[in-house]
Amino acid sequence: MFDLSKLEHIHADIQAVHEIVSSFKGRIDGKQIGIRILRNRMDNYFFELSHYYRGADQADPEFSEENRFSTVEAAVEGALRSATMFYRSTDEGGAWVTNDSYIH
Repeated sequence: MFDLSKLEHIHADIQAVHEIVSSFKGRIDGKQIGIRILRNRMDNYFFELSHYYRGADQADPEFSEENRFSTVEAAVEGALRSATMFYRSTDEGGAWVTNDSYIH
């Protein structure tokens, strides 16, 4: 494991450095969803999703507010819960929205 705190102090303008520790792919009703698990300097894990679901009656995609976990496994479970929290296969007009920050 890297000392992320040390990396964050290389330059005053560096706000945070996260280590990508795992990547997963899930399939939800035919839609492939990428899951990235990252670690911060406090050794907490969190996830990034490649897509979020926006229901037909929602203005913006919805996602879980809880995104800090003590293990990789818990972070993956949290990611899958977040991805499916508002998804309904019968939701006519709902859509998966690409998370642009996942690409970078």
